[in-house]
Amino acid sequence: MGNSLLDIIVFGRNAGKAAAAKSKTVELGTMTLEHVEKYAEELKEAGITSDDVSPLLLPHYARHER
Repeated sequence: MGNSLLDIIVFGRNAGKAAAAKSKTVELGTMTLEHVEKYAEELKEAGITSDDVSPLLLPHYARHER
């Protein structure tokens, strides 16, 4: 693994410390699904239609699925 393992440990720790510090000053608003509705509107305005119910998080890696 070499340097990659060290990078993960160092930058992961730094990111965790920064996230913990930031969490002390952030005020949470009311949780809604408004962002989902806005996204659907943007797709509609752009003329994009799809039968997908959720976004594709990972591509299909198997050759038979392409």
